[in-house]
Amino acid sequence: MAVQDKKARTEDTGVPGQGGSRLFTAYRALGYTTNGIAHSVQHRGQSIYVTTGIGRTYHVYDAEKINLLFVGPRFDADVVSVVSIGENTLVSSGGVVTVCRRGKRTRDLEAVGRGDIRQLLQFGDRLLGISEDNAVVIWDWTTGEVFTEIEFASEAFQVTSLVHPATYVNKIVVGSAQGTMQVWNIQTRTCLYETKTLLGGAITCMVQSPVLDVVAVGLLDGRIVLHNVREDRSVMQVAQESRVTAIAFRTDDVAMMASAGADGDVALWDLNNRRLVHVLQGAHDGHVAAADFFAGQPVLLTSGSDNAVKEWIFDGNDGVPRLLRQRSGHSAAPHMIRYHDDGGEGKHILSAGRDGALRLFSVFRDEQNAELSQGSLAREARNKRTQGGIGALRLPQITQFASSAAMSRDWDDVLTCHQGSSDAHTWSVERRALGKYTVQSADGASVRAVAVSACGNFGFLGLATGAIEMVNMQSGLSRRTFMGHSKAVTGIQTDACNRTVYSTALDGTLRAWDFASGKETHCVALASVASRLVLNRDAGLLACACDDACVRIVDGESLRVVRRFVGHRNRITDVAFSADGRWLVTAALDSTIRTWDLPTGHMVDCFGVESVAVSLALSPTGDFLATTHMDSVGVFLWASRAQFADVTLRRISPEDADAAALVAMPTSAASLDDDPNVDISEDSNDATYLSAEKLTDNMVTLSSQPRSKWQTLLNLALIKKRNAPQRPPQAPEQAPFFLPTAEGVEHRFDFGTPGDHPTGSSPSDAQQLSKIVSTASAQSGLARMLMRAQESQTYNGVFDYLKQLAPSAVDIEIRTLPLDDGLKTVGAFIRAATAQLRSKRDFELAQAYVHVFLGVFADVIKANVRELEPLLVELRRESCAQWATVDGLVRYSACMVEYMRSSK
Repeated sequence: MAVQDKKARTEDTGVPGQGGSRLFTAYRALGYTTNGIAHSVQHRGQSIYVTTGIGRTYHVYDAEKINLLFVGPRFDADVVSVVSIGENTLVSSGGVVTVCRRGKRTRDLEAVGRGDIRQLLQFGDRLLGISEDNAVVIWDWTTGEVFTEIEFASEAFQVTSLVHPATYVNKIVVGSAQGTMQVWNIQTRTCLYETKTLLGGAITCMVQSPVLDVVAVGLLDGRIVLHNVREDRSVMQVAQESRVTAIAFRTDDVAMMASAGADGDVALWDLNNRRLVHVLQGAHDGHVAAADFFAGQPVLLTSGSDNAVKEWIFDGNDGVPRLLRQRSGHSAAPHMIRYHDDGGEGKHILSAGRDGALRLFSVFRDEQNAELSQGSLAREARNKRTQGGIGALRLPQITQFASSAAMSRDWDDVLTCHQGSSDAHTWSVERRALGKYTVQSADGASVRAVAVSACGNFGFLGLATGAIEMVNMQSGLSRRTFMGHSKAVTGIQTDACNRTVYSTALDGTLRAWDFASGKETHCVALASVASRLVLNRDAGLLACACDDACVRIVDGESLRVVRRFVGHRNRITDVAFSADGRWLVTAALDSTIRTWDLPTGHMVDCFGVESVAVSLALSPTGDFLATTHMDSVGVFLWASRAQFADVTLRRISPEDADAAALVAMPTSAASLDDDPNVDISEDSNDATYLSAEKLTDNMVTLSSQPRSKWQTLLNLALIKKRNAPQRPPQAPEQAPFFLPTAEGVEHRFDFGTPGDHPTGSSPSDAQQLSKIVSTASAQSGLARMLMRAQESQTYNGVFDYLKQLAPSAVDIEIRTLPLDDGLKTVGAFIRAATAQLRSKRDFELAQAYVHVFLGVFADVIKANVRELEPLLVELRRESCAQWATVDGLVRYSACMVEYMRSSK
């Protein structure tokens, strides 16, 4: 097997293909801040903007609060360098330099075909960059044309860095890996001078100092040399422990220099006294890509390969800075995520990564993202002089965690276990910090699995010996031990009522325990070892992800396997239930994410991703699917199409699932634009699948109308009484009822003369128009519909018309049925209701309409019982017959549910 690249991938893009997900569409990525390329700082008046590279795009932040302002477009290759000029951002990606404006691509500079262009440098209208083939390429960035190219011989002069000395017109200083520097005039393409002084090491970076003619040169061996270019002599030299990656100078009348290294430390130097003031140990978990002091401010900005941007402020008398603000994410790929149940709104996601950090991500507000603190590790490392620095004081990598927000305001609500450790730690999401207690296993065995009860009072530790310990989250004390497994525990879950504890282990069993006594009540031997155990507390269903690439669904009451989902071609990494218990989403090492419909047992969705999904979680509201991937440091959100569109839930065959196309990964920019290559329909000729109203003629179906519609109709009188005005309505202006009103917003009467009639009309016509209601207009739409239906003997359209009306409109339509037509309309309504019941459609809606009709016309029916008795007898017969069918089905279902619950 080929050795895979372990470097954490920044913003992944994927490769879209034909097909795709029917249920989910890419929305946005969380947790991306920067990668290992240098940032660009731009001062515009009082505002400062920072531009960072993120995989194949870039971010623009407001330095005041490090808020994200713009996200750049997606490029075809990774971004290797960025520089900001006014409202434009110039980006080097895939050997092409692109000009962007406010996050939108505008144009490309002329291509040179020299590979990647790195270390973009701008002064005036010129843009310089170092090409992959050891040349300096110079553009006129305003026109996009190449101005000139300067080539170097790699054996004699390997270009590593560029700097434009202040006041040096059309001149640049080029540094090399051989430790020498050359001064070039880019206008004439001539080398003016090459330094005679050998610096003794490869040059890694160069920065203009506040003093004219003096350039700060960082070397591979950790030395920083202040070199006078005009006189070709070294002014000052200091050294740090690691390779110099960035240099910055303060410009607020304090002679201080900051140098950053590949080990993540930042050294602060007093230039007047030529001494080291302070070292920010572990300022970043990886190499520091760039460092800049804000102009005229005691604020240092650093960015590193650990996906973090930090601001340090010098507000003390000792010259030691403190962290002012930061924006960061995981520095290594997260391997487990879960929604933190904060009221069931799905606003926050907890994430554990290979960097040993436990982070909280806000789905909607990036400013609320935070790493749960492990204490003042920098101060402790400095005081104890710990070998290995801050990294040696961090907790080991988290292997599993569990949380419950029920008691977040009272005590710790998160429990974690760590790699190779016999200790479990509590955390507080409310305080964003490590909790009060470190719970050690009783027998000293390593903790392999954890769980927290739904009430938040109890935590569970699954040990490598097979034992399960229950501890109190408030006091950290042990309560009882569950003994039964013979090998290491892999998963623990508890039900919603604290009656049963479920566990799986490497011995291949699923066991149920009595919560109160700790005694084993059930033991089920699974066909394969379960590596992951997930419980849907509302549905009472357990999902066991087994090593044979099969997910077994177990009923929590009877502990019987009720579903088996087979289809993945490699080991399953994680599973997640939807909140309503209808869907199960699975991810596996075959780089596919599949959705299974639990009632039917069918696979209803499958899509491929470029990087293996190692963990996933469905939001409590069902609007988002969150995933993390093997070599990506972000958390990816996929929006559920079922929230805003009709989706097809037809069965997907295993052959179609194996051929699932790759779907483009979400980016930092929130978007719900569907990929044009993704076809959400089963057939390209049939965009939407409409199910039949009735599957068989013997089936009695309910309506698809909202439940509140027919319930409001039955309680309309009570609703009107409750909503009646407290003050009685005022009587209108007294006037004869036949006076017409004038047109307009205000209520005014038209006192025109009797001779003012419309052209071509007679006085008799005017008298007819002045009547309030005519006989023809008194007939309602329902009455006209009933008359037409009685003539054609087809009553389907009557109830279709009523279904389109609001409950109050339905009530008015029924109450205004005429009685002066010999009860023809009343009889027609009874025939329509009988026909609707006979069709076995919209059962509860038809019953609601009949209830309102009988309540309105009870007196009329009683007075004319002889004429209406045959119709009423037929209506009663059909109603009783259909109700007997529905009642029998309800009783049968209730009996089956009760039997399944009581069976052991």
